[in-house]
Amino acid sequence: MIKQSCTFLTAMTVLLSANAIAYDLSEEFFEGDDLALLKAAETSNDPEILMQAANLLIEDSMYQENVDRGYQYITKLADKGDTKAMVVLADLHYGNEDYAKALAWYHKAEQGNDPYVLYSLGVMYFDGEGTAVDYQKANQYYLAAAKGGDADAMYQLAFSYNDGKGVAQDYTKAVYWFEQAANKGDVSAMYNLGVSYLKGEGVAQSCPKAMELFTKAIEDDEHARSYAKMGDIYSYTEYKKPCGFKTTDYKKALEYYTAGAMQGNVYSQYSVGYSYRNGHGTWSDFVQALAWFEVAQEYGDTEVAKDISDVKQYMSKEDIAAAKELRDSLLDEIW
Repeated sequence: MIKQSCTFLTAMTVLLSANAIAYDLSEEFFEGDDLALLKAAETSNDPEILMQAANLLIEDSMYQENVDRGYQYITKLADKGDTKAMVVLADLHYGNEDYAKALAWYHKAEQGNDPYVLYSLGVMYFDGEGTAVDYQKANQYYLAAAKGGDADAMYQLAFSYNDGKGVAQDYTKAVYWFEQAANKGDVSAMYNLGVSYLKGEGVAQSCPKAMELFTKAIEDDEHARSYAKMGDIYSYTEYKKPCGFKTTDYKKALEYYTAGAMQGNVYSQYSVGYSYRNGHGTWSDFVQALAWFEVAQEYGDTEVAKDISDVKQYMSKEDIAAAKELRDSLLDEIW
C-alpha cells in the first residue's frame, strides 16, 4: 500500500551549495511582496504569516538553511496546536521514513478529524510503520476517513473486506466501498469493481457492467490493468457466454493488450508477444514476439525466459538483431 501526501510543503529543494551558511535571504531571488512577507515572519507570531513564509522558504529556497527556517516556522505553529502544521511535519517525517515521529504528529493532528489524517493513520497501522501491525485499528481509521469522504480510505477499506484483513471477509461490503471510491473517480476502484462484476463476487455477475467500468477507467486515465482485462475478455473462451459473445476476437484483444503494454503492464506485454508468436489477431511475427517477450522480461516477468529461448530457435541472427532493435525502441516509447 502506498501512502500519498496531499499537503503542499513536503517537496525537497535542490541544494546549490554544500557550504554551511546561516539563514540568509541575500543570495535568494525573493523580491517585492514575497521578500516583505519573509522579513515580517522573522519577528511575527501570526499563524498565517508564518505558514505563508514557511511555504515560500520550503518550496522556493535554493539553500537548505533557508528551507530549515521554513520548517522551524512550521514546528513553531505545530507546537502551538496548529493542526495543519502538524500534518506538514507528519508528512515530512513519513517521507523521511521516520515513522515513529510521523505517527506521533498524525495522532496529535487527529483531533481535527481531517479525513486525510485518519487515512494516514490507517496506512501506518495497516503496514506496521512506527507501530505494530494492527489491521483492526487500521480499518477503524479507514472507516472514519471513508465516512469523511476520503477516496483512498474507501479503496483500502474495500480491500480489507475483500481479503478479510482485520474484518470478516465480506464481498458485498467490498463492492460497496469500491463503488464509493469509483464514484469519486478512483480508476483503480473502477477496475476492482469491474472484476467483482465479472466474477459475481458480492454482486450479481454482469460482464456488460464490468466492461463498462473497465472502459470508464481507460477513458478517465488509460488504466493499464483495465486494458489487460479487456484483452482477456475478448481473448478467452470462458468469457464468451457471460459476455454474450459468439466467438473470441483476438484482433480486438491484441489492440487492448498493446495499449496496456504501452502503459507498462507486464502481463499485457507478455500477451502481445504471445499473440505475435501464435498469430492471434495478427500474422505470426517472431521479430515482434521476441521484442515484446524481452520487453516483458525488462519489466520483471521472471517466467518469460523459456518463451524467449523457444522463439529464438526459429529465428536467424538478423531477425534476432532486428528484434533487439525493436525492443530498445519500444522501451523508449513505453510510459
